[in-house]
Amino acid sequence: MHTEIQTVANEIGNICSPKHIYLVSRKEDTAGTLVSFKLALVVSDKVESISELECALYAKVDCDYPFDLVLYRESEWNTLCADQRTFAWKIAQTGSVLL
Repeated sequence: MHTEIQTVANEIGNICSPKHIYLVSRKEDTAGTLVSFKLALVVSDKVESISELECALYAKVDCDYPFDLVLYRESEWNTLCADQRTFAWKIAQTGSVLL
């Protein structure tokens, strides 16, 4: 695990206290150097606006590498994880839990 990825996950955890954070993917160059990564967050159903939270996280979290976020409300996540046709199911099966 690259320490920068965990640092970003920890920062996000401090900002919004998600239920879970998954590492969905990481891209490396041919020398094995991190290029970018994608995280999935499962947040409380009480979050009023997923899009506002996503924008706030991008604005507040500083990282030397480009990263993407995918956010799910907990109830949505639980429903989608049960369906093998969804991206959430794939994340739950293959993603690494960071928080």
